[in-house]
Amino acid sequence: MSAKDLTPWVKGQSGNPGGRPKGIAAKARQHTDRALEILTAGLEDDDMRVAIAAAKEILDRGWGKSVALSANVTKQLDAFDDEQLEAALGVLEAIAGSGGSGDDPGRPDGETAH
Repeated sequence: MSAKDLTPWVKGQSGNPGGRPKGIAAKARQHTDRALEILTAGLEDDDMRVAIAAAKEILDRGWGKSVALSANVTKQLDAFDDEQLEAALGVLEAIAGSGGSGDDPGRPDGETAH
């Protein structure tokens, strides 16, 4: 038996032709208050793993999930001359020296985007 024989649908055909059930998001949102009550109660759990998981879920929903970026830029740094690298370091040092508050002046409430 080949791998081709194991494929239950033809190439280009969706494995979920109906897609997500219609209205599922609205149905889930009906339970927002109760779900938040449960997560808030989880913050007080004696098991720190439960409390941390609850805190993470609440923060992710309130502030959005944090973005994790990673890149291998070692070879790309070779493309910069010393003057450009010094300028970039100056910017980073200025940010670090300001406490790195991350305040976004474009936000009227002064809150950060994360």
